[in-house]
Amino acid sequence: MRTIHGTYDPQEPQLNTSISQIHRAALSVLHQILVNPFSSHLSELNLDVHLINLVQQSLTCPDPFIQVPLLDVVLAALRLKDAAPSSPPTSPKSEHRPLSSDTHRGSGLTVATERTEALLARRPLPPSSLIRCLEAAFASPSTRPVLDNWIAFLAECIPLYSETIFQVLIPLVETFCSQISQTFEILRNTFKIHDESLKADSTPESTLVSLLNGLELVLARGHERLLADEAKAPTIKSPDQPQGFFGNMVSGVFSTETQQTRTQAANNRLTVLLSFQDAVGICFKIWSWGGRGRDEFNPDINSVASFNYTSLRMRNRARRLLEHLFHAEALECLETVIGIWQLTSIASSVKYTAVFHLLHVLDGSRPKHTIPAIFNAIYSRTNPNALDPSRKSTLTSSLLDTELAVFLVEYTDSVEDDAMDEIWMDCMTFLKDILANPFPHRQILPALLEFTSILGEKVDNTNFGEQRKMRKDLGVGFFFLLCSDFTSSNIYTGSILASPDRYIYY
Repeated sequence: MRTIHGTYDPQEPQLNTSISQIHRAALSVLHQILVNPFSSHLSELNLDVHLINLVQQSLTCPDPFIQVPLLDVVLAALRLKDAAPSSPPTSPKSEHRPLSSDTHRGSGLTVATERTEALLARRPLPPSSLIRCLEAAFASPSTRPVLDNWIAFLAECIPLYSETIFQVLIPLVETFCSQISQTFEILRNTFKIHDESLKADSTPESTLVSLLNGLELVLARGHERLLADEAKAPTIKSPDQPQGFFGNMVSGVFSTETQQTRTQAANNRLTVLLSFQDAVGICFKIWSWGGRGRDEFNPDINSVASFNYTSLRMRNRARRLLEHLFHAEALECLETVIGIWQLTSIASSVKYTAVFHLLHVLDGSRPKHTIPAIFNAIYSRTNPNALDPSRKSTLTSSLLDTELAVFLVEYTDSVEDDAMDEIWMDCMTFLKDILANPFPHRQILPALLEFTSILGEKVDNTNFGEQRKMRKDLGVGFFFLLCSDFTSSNIYTGSILASPDRYIYY
């Protein structure tokens, strides 16, 4: 440890080379000491804290490759600290339970689960300086030559934050998104400006791919933990369910604890969804590069071939991450994309179609998945009580029901006619539900009239199903939507004109 505390002299490059060799030799010996099977007593020295400080200091060293053996030693020290203490031997009767019946099998699984949870509860938390070191490393230009080693180190460290993953999720995601945005701008300028020195000194392609890998890793671990916690969350009893042996007298004894659990679960879900929103935004920015976005990108004439290859590679990597995000949280990711479309459409008079191109190429956003998700987003804002809790939106995106209805019309118009057989039943079910109770949806009824007319145009271009019955259903639906629109408009106008003390609506 005293050997690897040596400092570098910027004025003596030859001396720095000798110091690096000494550091590598000392780190190699230290790594062998920490990974041997008899090193458990060394955890009391708290070497991980000192080593993490050394790693943070190495970010300013002239030799960035010294970070690789340092990370190996830090990981060995963290694993040594995280190693669970050996439990006393148990009797053979308690260890080898018969599995001939379901009762014994369930009991054995319960004991194993409780033991695992107890070990996780006793697991020591990583040093607080570790997360600060990770943030500084991913933001430092000195780590770019060894960025893949840092991503691998992050993959090994994330399980240590199993209990506190939601506290470190947002800082890590913000760091990754900011660095991805900066690296992407460097990559754009590389092809926009014909500057050979800039192109020779920077390697933004590999850096961008590594940062996207790290972002995906952090989001995956956070979402996995969220699903595990929600699976263990207490269920809410309805009034129709039996009250239990003690009746209603003690039904509210544990209500405070249950409410706190629900609030914590809601906060954790909000943390994950906000991270997903940041990731969707930056991935969409990368995917829309090269003519897909609002601003047409014109590369340097001498770099067109390289630009086509690089942009295709970056767009495919961003698309894979978007696929995983949509697969995990389809409704929330869709609302984020709709928000991007809404803001871009307001800022530009040109019809923005990049969002529709994205939804059409993603496997997880086919029309049969996207159309029901839009319906759920609308219902979550107009009549949330009509939805199951699993289909409700958390409303993290500030979208209005009218904006969603406009997007529904534009998206349906962009869908190919051949996809009508996938969405026909969902669309007709949605329209029937609206007609059964149109008042909560009175603000979007004009847009739904246009939506119905677009369905009619697409039905005319297809030949699936019973054409006569489909046309009749559309005609009836359009007629009643028109009547509901006029009725709700008259009610709304009458409520404004009526005096406050008279509840008469014309």
